[in-house]
Amino acid sequence: MKMNKILAGAVASIVMFGGGMFAVQSVFAPTAMAQSSAKAVVDNAIASGIVGETASGYLALISGSASPEIVNAMNEINIGRKSLYTRLAREQNVTVEVVAALTGEKQITKTAPGTKYMNSRGAWVTK
Repeated sequence: MKMNKILAGAVASIVMFGGGMFAVQSVFAPTAMAQSSAKAVVDNAIASGIVGETASGYLALISGSASPEIVNAMNEINIGRKSLYTRLAREQNVTVEVVAALTGEKQITKTAPGTKYMNSRGAWVTK
């Protein structure tokens, strides 16, 4: 337990005092690489019309089925989003759903023309 506190303090100090992204990437490189791999898979699935953003702030399958690689990548990203939404909700003293919905709106505005997204009524729409 004491070692975890020391490690967390060291990482925070490095980030605050100059090591910045290098230190964060070095300590969390396996996680970052896995997420970037999942992002690439999901980005391709979005471009192919298999996955889309939703107004609820998460990714979803458009067609109802996809390869295990796509489903796993989408789930990995959604788990990461849920974790981030939870942290932000605690910091802002609001519900996770509020943070997720606000982020969903932002994600939808960033979607490329021709891609699909699920609106707040649950209908898939092409941008």
